[in-house]
Amino acid sequence: MNVIQMRYFYEVCRWQNITKAAETLHVSQPTVSVAMQTLEAETGLNLFRRNGKKILISRDGNILLARIRPILEEIDHLEHEINDMTHRRNHIRVAVPPQIGMHITPLLLGKFREKYPEIVVEIIETGPVNSLRMLKDEKLDLALMNYTEDCDESFTYRKLGVAECCFCTFKSSYFAQRPFITIEDIKDEVLVLLDGTFNLTHLVHQVFTKQGFKPNVIHYSPYLHTVRNLVRQKIASSFLMRHAILPDDDIISISVKEPLYLEAGIVMKKGRQIYTDERILIKFIKENFM
Repeated sequence: MNVIQMRYFYEVCRWQNITKAAETLHVSQPTVSVAMQTLEAETGLNLFRRNGKKILISRDGNILLARIRPILEEIDHLEHEINDMTHRRNHIRVAVPPQIGMHITPLLLGKFREKYPEIVVEIIETGPVNSLRMLKDEKLDLALMNYTEDCDESFTYRKLGVAECCFCTFKSSYFAQRPFITIEDIKDEVLVLLDGTFNLTHLVHQVFTKQGFKPNVIHYSPYLHTVRNLVRQKIASSFLMRHAILPDDDIISISVKEPLYLEAGIVMKKGRQIYTDERILIKFIKENFM
């Protein structure tokens, strides 16, 4: 059994479908089918049970899969290390949360790509909870995020600046002309917030609780555009980072009298070496942030 057969077998088990496995592997369907037939012939095992178009993994197939999976993981890790030995990472996986992404994503896909066409930046749009999980699992190289002072010690944090959290409302709102608001002013205001995977939402709840109030939240959404749209349609107000509001949004951002801030920075897994292309990207982000 060779590595190619292992990879083909793993993908067939993963999808339980020859066509989808072939698409993932970027090979033809007959190539995968022949490889599986050859593997069964070489091992003398019945690895699959076929039910129409669907392929079910047999008992022997599951045993083989359990042995092959760690081998493929080790091979992937070895290939990753060999690539790192060049001290260049031409493909950088970066997590960017929606609010920071409003400013930085156009720069990464525009100005940075034009200046460094040899460096491929893969942007994953997600919140901080998922970003940290993916960093731990080494599915990301670095993440941009807003965070509080209570940081996970398994990561390193490179501060970019301080981001203000503002009360955001529609132009005809009673509060729209206010230079600032207090939490007591808006204790009964209908709110729509980003969901619990965002540090901003935790901060809002902490501030309300500290002052003895409970925010009147009618909806939590993982999508920034949903929150902004509900505010524009005058259904609710919200709390967002100031840099998430654009001039043509028809949304008013108002500071809280006792301002709310989150740190903004670059987060990486602690102990991980930083390579040349990553240093170039980090330098660019620092120079162009805000």
